This record gives sequence, structure tokens and C-alpha cells, in this order.
Amino acid sequence: MLISNFFYILAAILPAIIILLYVFKQDVFPEPKEIVIKTFIFGAAITIALDLFIGDFDRFSEKNLTGETYFFFDSFIRAAFLEEIFKMMIIVFYCTRKTAFDEPMDGLVYGVAASLGYAAWENIDYVLFYINESGKIVYDPSLYVAIVRAFSAVPLHALCGVMMGFLISQTLFEKKYNFYNLILALAVPVGIHGLWNYSMSSQVVSEQIAYITAFVFFFRAIIIFKNFKKSQLNKTMFNNRYYVISAKEFSKAAMIVLLFYSFLTFVVYTFS
Repeated sequence: MLISNFFYILAAILPAIIILLYVFKQDVFPEPKEIVIKTFIFGAAITIALDLFIGDFDRFSEKNLTGETYFFFDSFIRAAFLEEIFKMMIIVFYCTRKTAFDEPMDGLVYGVAASLGYAAWENIDYVLFYINESGKIVYDPSLYVAIVRAFSAVPLHALCGVMMGFLISQTLFEKKYNFYNLILALAVPVGIHGLWNYSMSSQVVSEQIAYITAFVFFFRAIIIFKNFKKSQLNKTMFNNRYYVISAKEFSKAAMIVLLFYSFLTFVVYTFS
């Protein structure tokens, strides 16, 4: 049983490790491995923080919401907002405080590390759940779940990490629109993540919309990596910080994003 479970756990975390290693190798000036590893571990520890809030969000939605409003709230706020804000807290209050975070490419590496740490632990939870549920049967749903999520949920988390890290880098290293980029650093990943989840449960929004959105942002991520790497090789990557993300500014940006998606939830409630 122990060896079998180890195989399933390995299947659950291996996709995240492979993607993280690939992203790490794209950095011409690699980040300190210990910081990347800690960021990955902190990302996995997000599940502990989420346990403090998810129960209350679940009770609220089950008591007060139904139909499309329930699915929207569950996807965009209960899942996407909570998960993405904790990932962002790791990047902002741990990674950006390190002197090693000294160029825009670093945001991509740390964004992916935090996101994939969470994705890896989430995968383990799903796989172990299905192991306990299925027992010894011919059809093994736990392995199926690990394989499916390796090509869906894990890359999606990585994509959200890329966009979050990119926009945090824009916040720090650009001379203008800093607070605007800080808001987008949370709003965009929440939008991608929430739309993906919502399309899987909604009777109104097709799954195809989520696939198209993910496809578009995937190519956007490729372009970002290509441009950043080219700048590194040409030694034109700028590294002067023009903005400091304080706890106050972070809280303001998070509140704006939460209010925005809460308003959208109200709109869905009104018209559903």
C-alpha cells in the first residue's frame, strides 16, 4: 500500500516539478534555488490557510445562493480569489523582499513556483481522496485524475502564476501604472482561474470559452518569456525598482478585486 501510494503521489507532483524546472531553466540569470524551493513549499502550505476560510465561504454559498449564482461565487470567489490572493501574498511579502528579485523575469519564476506548489499539494489531495474512495478495483480513478490534472489544472495554475508574476514585475519595474498593474496582478489570474472553474459547472458558459481563454493567455505567456529572455541575452533587462508594494497598497488592490468579482456575482444573481 505504501509503495502504491508513493507512486500515485509521485504522479500527482511530477507534472508540477517538470513545469517548474522548465521555467527555472528559461531564466538566463537563475534565481537562488533555496528561494525557489521555499516559494514552492509556501505555495503548498496555502492549503493550511485556505482551510481557515473555505468552510465559512461554503456555508454562506450553500445557505444563500443557488444555480448559476452559486456556481459563479464558488468558482470566482470561493476558489479563484482565495487561492490566488494567498499565492500573491507569498510573491509580494516573501519573494519581492529578496534582493535576488532584481529583474522582471524573476516574477515569472516565483509566480510559477508559488502556483505549482499549491497545484502539487492540491493534486495529492485529489489523488489520495480517490484512492480512499475507490479501494482495490480494476478501474483506478486516482491515476486517471492524476493524468487528467497533469494536462489541465496543473498547467492552468502555472499559467495563472506566469500572469501574476509578470504583472507584479510590471508593478515593481515600470515607471507608471504601478498600482493599476498591482490590481491586475490579482484580477487577471482570478479571472482566468474562475472562468475555467465556472465553465466546468455552469449551464450557461461553455467549456470552450475557458479553453479559448487559456489558449490565448498561454500564447501570451510564451511571448512574455521570449521577450524577457531576449532582453536578458541582450543585457537590456531593466532592474530598477520604481515602486514598493506595501501591505496597505496590497490590501487596497485586493479589496478592489474582491469588490469587482462580488459585483459580478450580484449581476449574475440579478439576471439568473
